[in-house]
This record gives sequence, C-alpha cells and structure tokens, in this order.
Amino acid sequence: MALISKETATDIAFAYREIETAEQLLAKISDTIGRREIPDLRDAFGRQRGLQLGVPTSESGHTLYDVPWNLAKPIIEAHIASKKALVSALTEKARVEMDVALTQADTL
Repeated sequence: MALISKETATDIAFAYREIETAEQLLAKISDTIGRREIPDLRDAFGRQRGLQLGVPTSESGHTLYDVPWNLAKPIIEAHIASKKALVSALTEKARVEMDVALTQADTL
C-alpha cells in the first residue's frame, strides 16, 4: 500500500484549513467593502480602531495597530494564493512519496 508521510498529509490539511478560513474572512471583508461600510471596531474603552496585524513571538509580540481596511483584502488574497501554491507543492511531494513507496513495494 502506497502511503504519503504523516507530515505531508498534516501540512496539506493545515494549508486547506487556512485557505478555507481566509476565504471566509475574504468574503466578509469583500461584503463590507462592497457596501462601503466600515464595521464598528471598538476596543474595551470604546475607542474606534482599525484592524490589527500581529506577529506572535515567545517573548513579546509585534503588532501593528490601526491598519486600514483597504489593506485587508489584498493581504488576505495574497495569503490565499500563497497557501494554494503550498498545497500544489505538497501535492507534488505526496505524489513523489507515493511513487517511492510503490517502487519499494515492487522490489519486495
């Protein structure tokens, strides 16, 4: 039986999940932009805020505050494209893994 590695299968599953999540977010963002509305994003003190873009780290996070809404859509679209490219590469990797497994099975 030809199998791909658990790591490859997991990476594919995580990439697909990320695509699905990003596409749902993109649909919400696109709908909001299409209606020419900016959602009411207030912090705990009632202040109107823009979006946040953060990079978590073990010691301290790096966050940009008040990121404009017009940047959200292209960033999400680029993220989706990147993950789709990753799925394509991982699919090819899975094909190679299956070919190697089949070749090894044939030699037994």
